[in-house]
Amino acid sequence: MATFAAIYLVLVRVLHVNLILSRTTAAGGDMGSHHYVAEFLREHLLPRGKVTGWAPGWFGGIPMLTFYFPLPYTLIAALSPLLGSQVAFKVVTASGLFALPLTCWGAFRVLRLPEPAPILAAAASMPFLFMTSYTIYGGNIASTMAGEFPFAFSFALLPLALALIWRVVEENGRGWRLTTLVVTALVLSHVLTTIVLVLGVTVLLLRPSPRAMGAALGQLARVFGIAFCLAAFWALPFILRIDYTAHFAWTQLPGFGVLFPEEIRPYLVFTLVGVIAAVARAERRVLLYAWPGVVAVAVYALLEQFFPKASLWNARMLPFIYLCALLVAAYGAAVVVARLTALVQRNTGAPVRLVYVAVAMVLVLAPVYGSWRHRGFTPGWARYNYEGFEVKSGWPQARALFDTLRGLPPGRVMWEFNRDYESFGTTRTLENIPVFAGQDTMEGLLIESSLNAPFHFINQAETSQTQTQAVPGLDYPSFDFPTGLRHLRMFGVRYYVAYTDQAKKAAKDAKLPVVSTSGKFVIYEVGDGHLVEVPSYRPVLLDDPDWRGNSLTWYRTAKWLDVQLAYASKGDKDARAAFADPGPLPVRNLPHQALRNPGPVPSRMVGDDQLEFTTDRIGEPHVVKVSYFPNWHVEGAEGPWMLSPGLMVVVPTQAKVRLVYRDTPVDLAGKALTVGAVGALVVPLAAGRIRRRSP
Repeated sequence: MATFAAIYLVLVRVLHVNLILSRTTAAGGDMGSHHYVAEFLREHLLPRGKVTGWAPGWFGGIPMLTFYFPLPYTLIAALSPLLGSQVAFKVVTASGLFALPLTCWGAFRVLRLPEPAPILAAAASMPFLFMTSYTIYGGNIASTMAGEFPFAFSFALLPLALALIWRVVEENGRGWRLTTLVVTALVLSHVLTTIVLVLGVTVLLLRPSPRAMGAALGQLARVFGIAFCLAAFWALPFILRIDYTAHFAWTQLPGFGVLFPEEIRPYLVFTLVGVIAAVARAERRVLLYAWPGVVAVAVYALLEQFFPKASLWNARMLPFIYLCALLVAAYGAAVVVARLTALVQRNTGAPVRLVYVAVAMVLVLAPVYGSWRHRGFTPGWARYNYEGFEVKSGWPQARALFDTLRGLPPGRVMWEFNRDYESFGTTRTLENIPVFAGQDTMEGLLIESSLNAPFHFINQAETSQTQTQAVPGLDYPSFDFPTGLRHLRMFGVRYYVAYTDQAKKAAKDAKLPVVSTSGKFVIYEVGDGHLVEVPSYRPVLLDDPDWRGNSLTWYRTAKWLDVQLAYASKGDKDARAAFADPGPLPVRNLPHQALRNPGPVPSRMVGDDQLEFTTDRIGEPHVVKVSYFPNWHVEGAEGPWMLSPGLMVVVPTQAKVRLVYRDTPVDLAGKALTVGAVGALVVPLAAGRIRRRSP
């Protein structure tokens, strides 16, 4: 109890629980940009019985929570009626940090490792949580304050999930239902933790005989099979639709020096003792944590050596390496406690229990005290986030801009990025325009969820004096407002918000009308905001699987922008009739086939996931300035097909046309698997209870 009291006293002081429980809106880093996700799930999806769905507020629309992790936001929604949405958000963002010491202790208890190993495991989590050598890879306080709280939540479940799976395998299925639920929660909170968990439990297949290996494999298959099915409503579309995300090309961290950062070096001697003792004693329970660390090191090295540009960043393996090293160190420290106790008792004659408690308390409290002493910037960052937007010096300016935008007619907003926005609470404050202003904005969080994200950040570079280059692996242009303006109109942007004098001059030179001003911000009108139009030239049919590369090349080639590319098979008769032939591939020149009556077509959004329009240009291609996704279906037209850069095109067959975002067979199959898995868990329990109550 004394150890847990010390651990949570430190965490309460550093994370400022009083501020977590205050009714303010969390700010700071990416954390201050998660509010649209939480609000959209709570206000738009869950009331309709959905966890994923179309959200129009970012990047011309995204499939909300299809490619991100729904469980933390579902918990926020569940707690909101009790705590209020602001407090619920902050409680969930901090929950992974508070849970990690407890889950490390619980994992060692499930493994039945003798005391003081469990309490040492809880203490070992503290040096990890307070690491300041990195601030974004995940799991520690700094990364969580930067916005990686879904990772921290899933990461806290990892030690416990490993221990529960060990018990299922070693004890012939004991507790498999609880284990399955914990694994499902971990999966629904972050995919990286899921990958490490799956790779880590392979150590349990090392058995002395094929029969024993088969039995272990059967237990693992049951747990992971049912867990996957429970999560399939989300996981199946995630896996099968992954190509419709913004693919990143990370530059891998070089070298191996980061594997042994200064914060954990004092504990590595205990890690070595733990490994040696575990091998000498054939203590497979400890190898359960050594092995995932080894796997993470291997993945880190493979990415660094053979995949210098990959969608998986090797830096994301580092938290797993660090925590596994510290958990093995906890076991090593327990071995040292036993040896030191025997040595001191033999040399002094002191009571064994007194010596044991003294030695154990030193080794338990040392990392807790060390974490407090080396807390660095973590308390300040936690205070900055949890005191909220409302106390920031620049918040009145941001609030005034939001109020101004809320008073304008509906339309997509593009805003100039600038690091001065940190004074509002985070440089990403304006990504909350859908929440605070009720308007859609082109920039948002969940960048990987939008296939249009690369094109947006090209637009940002062309229309902002400062650019974030948030999608790694792209070649970004310099400030080029005329080209950026063409791109913004392609996306149906209605308003441009300029902040710097250079951007305002460029907007003035482009003769954009001023709509309103708010402090240093000037709001210009870019276009009429129509989301449907007949283009000037017939789109060109491109039957090429590399639609991503083709669209990027097309987007950077100014002379091609008048003619968009429609991605469809040449075997599709409707597409072949509607679009122009590009000629032999690769495309060198795009044919310009003028359409008779180009121009905007009045349309309206019905809710978040339906778009309707009426047209008199039946049979002509109509550009729909909404991001493409396979869940879009059209009534009264052929299509929709993907149109460069990542929009949609339809060809009406009647005057009234309606596009609807709805479930596909992939979504329905995932939901059916989830229902079946719930039945597999619940029905046997219910049947057993009925049998026990029968006469």
